[in-house]
Amino acid sequence: MITCERLTVGGAAGAAKPVLRGISARIEHGKVRAVVGGKGAGKTVLGWALRGALCPGLQRTAGSVRVGGFDPLDNAGLAATPTHVAWLGDDPEGELRGEPTVRDALASSLSARFPGLAFDDLTLYAALARLGINDPRVLDREPQQLPSGLRRRVALAQALARPVSVGSPKLVVLDEPLAGLERPVAVEVIEALAGMRRAIRTTVIVLTRDLELAQRFADEISVLENGQIVETFCPESALGRRNAQAPRRALAQPASLPLCVPTSVASAGNAITARGVVRRSGAELGGGEDLARSVSHSLELRDLAVALPAVPGSTAPLSVALRRGEGLAVTGPTGSGKSMLALAIVGGLSPSSALRIGGGLLIHGVQQQPRAAARTPEERRAIQLVSYSSDRATSETHTVRTQLRRAIRRARPGASSSAVGSRVSAILALTELSPTLLLERVCDLPRAEQLRLALARALAHDPSVLVLDGGEAQREAGLFAACARARSVDGVALLVFARSADGLRGCCDGEVQLGGDGSIRRLDTARGVDSEQRQHAA
Repeated sequence: MITCERLTVGGAAGAAKPVLRGISARIEHGKVRAVVGGKGAGKTVLGWALRGALCPGLQRTAGSVRVGGFDPLDNAGLAATPTHVAWLGDDPEGELRGEPTVRDALASSLSARFPGLAFDDLTLYAALARLGINDPRVLDREPQQLPSGLRRRVALAQALARPVSVGSPKLVVLDEPLAGLERPVAVEVIEALAGMRRAIRTTVIVLTRDLELAQRFADEISVLENGQIVETFCPESALGRRNAQAPRRALAQPASLPLCVPTSVASAGNAITARGVVRRSGAELGGGEDLARSVSHSLELRDLAVALPAVPGSTAPLSVALRRGEGLAVTGPTGSGKSMLALAIVGGLSPSSALRIGGGLLIHGVQQQPRAAARTPEERRAIQLVSYSSDRATSETHTVRTQLRRAIRRARPGASSSAVGSRVSAILALTELSPTLLLERVCDLPRAEQLRLALARALAHDPSVLVLDGGEAQREAGLFAACARARSVDGVALLVFARSADGLRGCCDGEVQLGGDGSIRRLDTARGVDSEQRQHAA
């Protein structure tokens, strides 16, 4: 068994914060554990600790490491480390350079790690065979003349080669074994690693940013962020297809908000829908057709308005109704109250003597409290604001994967790790974010990808309604294309607040214009013409 107990590695006393902070993990013999993390997460330092070779300036300040019966960071265990730990660094082919033949490269590595121990060509053949290389003529070839996939497997064989008298290692540590390889070659090396694992049945730790390698090769995956393990789970491939299918089907549709149908719902006159105008009587809605229509709407606003008594004027009272999968743009010039209305809908404003919120807001026919804090957790998740702050984004050091998985677990606390992973994949597809970004820190992403990540975070909560305060995001066509896909695939209703409908015709069915004089006009965005429906603020 390989264990780490509260392992902390840093500089001398008083130096900057530790590189590894309180790492605790247990790995059963014969298991493969992938440790995934972005740049600067501490993966390589963890590998150094496991082989007992911390670089100058770093030292263990707390905790322990045990590989079988010894601690590689103790002076007493250091001499035994080459026998028990096989290591492949982040420059896998570095030791092959400068050697005239593969035989010379393997023999040089063996002599350096096991001085005084005898070995012959059979030892070298066995090392190559563990990585699926069964042609002994490879020993006489120049390393730099080998195809890239074969050259990488030779580098792996070099790390694993050992005299017969030493036996198999207790632990194999591979630091980015697929670094620099094209996808077809990487698949070849993954298959070779799987064969190596079957051949020697030892414990393997893979330090990588490559989630494909982790999913296909590892029994367990630990996520390392800022020197800490934030999560450990079994990848979907380790659970088997049969077990993985049920959670995936369960996650195919967003969770529905339980419907609590009120006995009566007050009417607020006519409501503008995404596709037309719903006309109601001025009396209360009963239990008939109007009530059924109200419950069928994902979102309904009834003369919703925000007033600041200390400031002249207020937002125009807005009445709209959106069903599942519908989209509506609310446009208007600066100062027409778009952002205030967006915040009021998601519960981001607190009514007071200085700020008043009038009218009604219903989700699936259920009246909502003005403040988000007064709503239930399910109601808060049901309506999500797609928000982006450059200041927040540039200071966010969590990875994309951590942000999405945490949001999904809040919405689906009982979901398995593989089911959460499936939902993450679905959200990435909707927002056209590459899976390679999962281990990137949010602060390292370009602005366009940060905007789509804001949408992905909102979708991770399984909302019924998305509210997007467009602003300058209108210049990012990819964001609105992703909103259109979310409407179609996840069935969310979409309400976009923007200065104009330019670029929104693909994700919104209609447009409501807020005028500076308190007027409201509905347009058909598909044709760009006035529908002759006007409302005026009271």
